[in-house]
Amino acid sequence: MFIKLGFLITQSIIRALVFLVYLSVASRGFAQTSANLLTNGDFEVVQGGSAAGWVPDPALASQGSATVVANQGANWLVLSPNSTNSASDRDAPIFGEAQGLLAANLLGASLYVSASMSAEAGSTAVMRVYVGYMNDAITYQEIRVSGPTSSPVSRRDVVRVPNDPQVAFLVVVCGVEGTSGSVGFSNVQLTTMVPSSWLEANGVPDIGPPYTAQAAIDAAAAIRSIPPTLYGSNLEWPISGNGAWNTAGNAPNPFVVALSKQAGVTLHRFPGGVFADYYHWQFGAGPQSQRPVVAVEPGGLSAVNDFGTDEALEFAQATNGQLLITVNIVTATAQDAANWVAHVNKGSHRVQYWEIGNENYMPAGSAVTPDETMSPEVYANRFLQFAQAMRAVDPTISIGAIVDFNFSHSVTRAYPYWTQRVLAIASGQIDFLAVHCGYAPVLFEDKQWNARTVYAATLAAPVLIAQNLKELADVVASSVVPFRNIPIAVTEWGPLFQFSPQGRFVDHPKTLASALLTASTLKAFVESPQTSIANFFKLIDTSGQGAIGYLNDLPAAKTSLMALQMFSQHFGSELVKSSTQGPVYDSPAVGWVDAVASAPYLDIVSSTSPDGKTLYIMAINKHFNRSIQTNFTLSNFVPKASANVFTLTGTAPDANTGTVWIPYALTTPQAGIGPDFRINMGGPNEVSITESAFSGASQSFSYTFAPCSITSIVLTSQ
Repeated sequence: MFIKLGFLITQSIIRALVFLVYLSVASRGFAQTSANLLTNGDFEVVQGGSAAGWVPDPALASQGSATVVANQGANWLVLSPNSTNSASDRDAPIFGEAQGLLAANLLGASLYVSASMSAEAGSTAVMRVYVGYMNDAITYQEIRVSGPTSSPVSRRDVVRVPNDPQVAFLVVVCGVEGTSGSVGFSNVQLTTMVPSSWLEANGVPDIGPPYTAQAAIDAAAAIRSIPPTLYGSNLEWPISGNGAWNTAGNAPNPFVVALSKQAGVTLHRFPGGVFADYYHWQFGAGPQSQRPVVAVEPGGLSAVNDFGTDEALEFAQATNGQLLITVNIVTATAQDAANWVAHVNKGSHRVQYWEIGNENYMPAGSAVTPDETMSPEVYANRFLQFAQAMRAVDPTISIGAIVDFNFSHSVTRAYPYWTQRVLAIASGQIDFLAVHCGYAPVLFEDKQWNARTVYAATLAAPVLIAQNLKELADVVASSVVPFRNIPIAVTEWGPLFQFSPQGRFVDHPKTLASALLTASTLKAFVESPQTSIANFFKLIDTSGQGAIGYLNDLPAAKTSLMALQMFSQHFGSELVKSSTQGPVYDSPAVGWVDAVASAPYLDIVSSTSPDGKTLYIMAINKHFNRSIQTNFTLSNFVPKASANVFTLTGTAPDANTGTVWIPYALTTPQAGIGPDFRINMGGPNEVSITESAFSGASQSFSYTFAPCSITSIVLTSQ
C-alpha cells in the first residue's frame, strides 16, 4: 500500500543526497525505459560492507545498523534498528539507507516501484519515495511489510511525479520501523515503464491485489426507521443568511433553494450558533424598512436583520423543510422566548423543535463568551423558566437542552459533569439533548502535521463520534429517574479544520476527504438508536465551513452537500442489520480527535424502502488510493441481477469543486495530501456523482469500491 504523507525525511539526508545526485546523475536524462533508475538496486555491489550507491542519513545513523547479506541466491540489504529508532510513529524519521534522483526529466511521469521485503517480529520494512520541492516542501509515498514474515513478500505500486517545475528531486529510502528485530530488502526497482512481469493478459498493470472485505446484510433484521430530521443543516441570520435570502427580490435565493432540495435538507436550525445567544427575534420581524441596525455579536459587526424569522420560515418552506429555532438564553428573557413561540406557532407556519441556548458550557475565553458562559446549575434553572413560559403558549412543542458531551476526552471541560447536573435538575422538561459532538479534526494549533496524518485522523473520528453517542445515551439512562428515553440531537457537526485564516488547513472542509467524513458521520447518526436530529454546520457560508459555497459569485455545491445528497436520495428509510470485516489502520491523536486503534477503511450501512422491496447498500472507502473488493452475503432478500450504482469520488483526497474561501483572508498556502496536490485545482470535474449499472447482483456477490469514494448500490427484489 502506498500512503501519501508529508515531511518526514531530515534535512541532513536531503543535503547529502542532493549533493550526491548532482555529482552522479546531473548529466543523465531518463527516457521511458524498463531499466532500473536506481543504482545497485539488487545490492550486488558492496563496498566496505555497505551497498554502493546507498547512503545513510547521518542524523539517524545511531538508530540502527545496515549490512548486506546473501540469501537464497540474492543479496539483501538488512537493517537492524535499536531502541532509539521510531517504534511506529509515522511522523518520526526512521533508520534506513537512501538514494537520490534529479526530477527535472521525470516531471509528470509514472514511476513503477517494487521490492522484495521481509521483516522479523517487532519491525516493519518500509520503502519510501520522497518528492522534494524547491521551496523545501516534501511529500512521500510508501510500501510496507510488517513482521514477522515467514518468507519474502513482494510489494509494488505506482508513484506519479507531479508535473510541477517546483519539483526538484526524488529520494528513495529503504527503512525500518520498530526498535527490535531486522528487515530486509532485495531487488529494489524504480522504472518509468511498467515491468513486463506486472502486465496481466489484458495489458493492464497489476499493482497488487486489492484490499478485501466481507459484509453480511440481513434485510429482515429491522433496527429502526431512520428519522428524516437527521438530514438537517444550520442557517445563520447575518449577511442575508449568508446568501440564502435574495435581498433584491425579497425572496429565498433560488440557487440555494435548489441546492438544499438537491441535498434533501429537512430541518434548518436558525438563527445561528454563537449568534443565537445575542439574537432578539423582534429586530428581525415586521417590515424590513423599519428594522433597526443591531450588533451581530459583542465586538462584531452590526447589520439590519433582513433574514429574520418570517424569511427563514419562508426559506424552509421553499426547500420542503422546517425550522429548529435556537432561543437566546443569554441576553433575552423567558417572556421573549414565549413571545417568539406565539409569533411563529399562532401564524401560518409552525415550528416543532426549539433549543434553549448554544454552547453555554464554553469557557469565557473570548470577547463573545464571557456573557454566554454559565454554570450547569444556572443554565438548568434558566432552562426551566424558559421551558415553562414557552409551553404555556404551546404545550406540544419539543424543547431541547444543551449538554457538554463533545467527543474528545483530551479537551478540558470548563464545567465537569455539566450533562449530569443539567439532567438532575431539568430532565423532566427536556424533550431532546443538543450536543455538538461531530466536529473533526479541529486544529486549534498547527503542530505541522502532514496532510495525510490530519486526514487519517479526520476519517477515524466517526469511530469516536459513535462511541460518544453511546456514552451519552448511557449517561441519560443512569441519570434520569424515573427513566425517560430522551433522544439526542447533534445540532452542529461537520468537517472543521482551522479557524485562523492563516492556517494551512483552513480551506479543507471543501475536499473529497471531508465528504467521506460527512458520509461516515451520517452512518454513525443513522446507527445510533437515540439520535433523532442532526444539523450539518452549516448550509451555506462565505468562509471555510458550509455545504454550499460560492463559485463565480454564485452558490455552488461543496463535497459535503454531495455526501448529504447520497444519503437523502440514494438510501432507504428503514435501517437493517449489517456487519463488515475489512482492513483497518491506527490513527494518532490530531487536534480534537483522540487516537483511534483499528479504524476501518471501509464503512458499510444498509437500509430498505418501507415496503422492503428495495435494498440500499452505502459504502464509504476511506483509503486514499486502494480499492476494496467486498464479498457480500444477503439474507432474506433475493435481488435482481441488475442494480443501479451511484458513486461519489474525485481525482484525489483533497480534490474539490472549486468553491472559494474569503479571498482576502486566505493568505497561507494550503497543505496538500500527496504529490498530486488538488486543493488549489478545484473545479466541477474534480468531484462528481456518477450513475452506473451493475449486473452481477445475487445473494452472494462481489463489488470493488473505488479508493476515496462513497457508493450506493440500489438492489430491487425479484
